[in-house]
Amino acid sequence: MTGSLRFPRSARLLAKADFDAAFAHGKRIGGAFLRAHVQLTPGLPARLGCALAKRSIPLASDRNRVRRQIREQFRLRRAQLDGRSIVFAARNEARSAPLPALRSDIERLFERAAALNPTHPNGTMAG
Repeated sequence: MTGSLRFPRSARLLAKADFDAAFAHGKRIGGAFLRAHVQLTPGLPARLGCALAKRSIPLASDRNRVRRQIREQFRLRRAQLDGRSIVFAARNEARSAPLPALRSDIERLFERAAALNPTHPNGTMAG
């Protein structure tokens, strides 16, 4: 496996402050089963966090299934997502989502996150 396709610790959101910042200041992108909070962080590598609530997906095995799918798509697309910290949150519909539909939803959310322009996060021009 090449180094660029790994999912190292440096590519994960681990601190509560990072999750809070993504929820508070990130752009929300909604899908059928999941919601992504994308915080633009120019100059930093892409990072991923999952906040899958037990209330939305009651069974741990289902939460882990969703988390594995999100991580795999991120691992494959990480190079396209530089300058973004992304936190995924589950909608109630995710608990019964068929795997192909879930994968499709995750792919769409990552495509939309990649399309965001990280160079001017506040809409201002660089000086």
